[in-house]
Amino acid sequence: MKFPTFRTYAASLLTAGSLAAAAVSLTGCGVFGHSWDVKMEVTGPGSADVGYSFSGDNSPRTTFAGKLPWNKAQNVGFGFNNLAVTSAQPGTVCRIYVDGKLKDEQKKPDAKGTLSCSVHLKD
Repeated sequence: MKFPTFRTYAASLLTAGSLAAAAVSLTGCGVFGHSWDVKMEVTGPGSADVGYSFSGDNSPRTTFAGKLPWNKAQNVGFGFNNLAVTSAQPGTVCRIYVDGKLKDEQKKPDAKGTLSCSVHLKD
């Protein structure tokens, strides 16, 4: 086997392996399976601290003292989608929509000003 031919062969193997690894890692994100459009929103007076995670996220994200209304949307695969609100005033509402349909809504913050919504998506 000549050196340039071996280099091409090795590069092809590395590329194929990389593509296979990428395909396996993306299957949980809905790329090769079912996927959903998830929208999270918080409405109400004033501001609130918002923590959220879409399915597939490695760690929750937080927006501190954000002025309301707040929303985020993402296309996701199976898993949990969570929305937590703190420092909320009375009248604050959290909602999670999946493919345009309301799946969870919480309308009453507790005495400490917290409320949360959650949706589990599965095939």
